[in-house]
Amino acid sequence: MAIVSYPLADCPGCGGSMSFGNVDVYGSFILRGCGRCRYTERLPLPEIHKRKLYLDQSFLSLVFKAEDGRYLGIAEKIKSICAKQALVVPYSNIHEDETHQWKNYEALLDFIKATARGHELRPSYEVIQAQFDTALQLWLTEQNPNFPVERNDAFDKEIDEWESYYRIDVAGYYGDIEKIRAAKITSITGLVETFDTWRDSFHSKEEHINLELASAAAGYINAYKAYLEKVDAGDYDDLLDRPINSKYVERMVRYRALGGSLEERVQSTFQFLYSPNFAAMPAQSISARIYAELREQVRRGAYAKKAKAIERLSGFFFDVDHISIYGPYFDSIVVDRSMHELLRSNTVDLSGRWGTKVFSASNLDEFDVWLGEIEQAIPPEHRGALPSAYPRLVV
Repeated sequence: MAIVSYPLADCPGCGGSMSFGNVDVYGSFILRGCGRCRYTERLPLPEIHKRKLYLDQSFLSLVFKAEDGRYLGIAEKIKSICAKQALVVPYSNIHEDETHQWKNYEALLDFIKATARGHELRPSYEVIQAQFDTALQLWLTEQNPNFPVERNDAFDKEIDEWESYYRIDVAGYYGDIEKIRAAKITSITGLVETFDTWRDSFHSKEEHINLELASAAAGYINAYKAYLEKVDAGDYDDLLDRPINSKYVERMVRYRALGGSLEERVQSTFQFLYSPNFAAMPAQSISARIYAELREQVRRGAYAKKAKAIERLSGFFFDVDHISIYGPYFDSIVVDRSMHELLRSNTVDLSGRWGTKVFSASNLDEFDVWLGEIEQAIPPEHRGALPSAYPRLVV
């Protein structure tokens, strides 16, 4: 006997009245069964292709607060298109990290996961590791540093499948929330404090990008060196609790293709971290360009009032993380106005470099049109299968 989610008819096997129907959807087929006997059927479903959308915290928070009718209308359209299996809006560990800075985060996190319909991105550190592996292989084989995005590197399961009726939610661990919240405020304040120095800078945009990339490389190297120093000093607790950046470097140092001896591998790793291949990784390239463009905006007179700048850039570090790590894997991304201005600049040019459309409150109408185009483009065979797979869905 099966647990029938949607009773549809009398059972062809035992004749039970309205005991036969949809049990669940499994990727490429509908399983139908009887609640009284073992009779089952499989109904194949057509292949589908879902567009991938990343909603940042600013959009989700505005929808959750329900204070702006424009956002509510678009949110309903997103939910409808997702239900029709034409769009997917996964959430990431960065969503969770940022959401947990709210005083009343539980309801917002539940809303975010419900919007995602069970689709989750791989943790950011796994995506970065995948980027490191690809970039290092290109460097070793002396190939063009242009980075090929493998979209499956970012998703925890196959996206282009029909969704099940059920999802399992596993809670995570988020550390000391108050400590993280305080660190966030300190970091933003520290960033804004550097603006006075930035205003006096005479470096070009390209020089700023290179400075950011060099700083990132040095950060990885210093994290690895600090880890080795602690281990040498007998601090073995650091083996279990240490900066993730040191682990990326350690993984490369262990890679035999970089050299026969440990010294050779360390030297090769450091050379790679200052190479064009490292610079081409999305997590490095996009981040460096965002910071370089922010410097340019500051030099042109933006963010002159510190208190207002701190408020406006309150989610800046989270935004840089999710855009630089996940942005290229998506068809479109929704951000706040400040970040949109950075991303559409010639310095960053997320759309031109990676093909990711960028939306915010400043072009909300364009976002609405984009969503409408997705819904209109659903193939007839796809649309025709929806009532069979999801009997209560209004098509």
